[in-house]
Amino acid sequence: MKVRQAYEGRVIEARSSELKDGGWDSEFSIEEHDAAGVTERAFYVPGVFPSAEAAIEAAVTAGQQKIDSGFEYPIR
Repeated sequence: MKVRQAYEGRVIEARSSELKDGGWDSEFSIEEHDAAGVTERAFYVPGVFPSAEAAIEAAVTAGQQKIDSGFEYPIR
């Protein structure tokens, strides 16, 4: 499952995938779009979640927190 959401001028793409042993894992990427193109950086969300929806929600929240913390991309 995948969800894209705009937040504070960036795009959070949250992804979940089903684990073989049950539960769901979660990751997200933050995209910044500018005149030079798109810069993207991916992050893993620790933990196992009971559903795809819970994993997506955790990834979106983690992405928002990462952006709110002042996350910056390395200088190109």
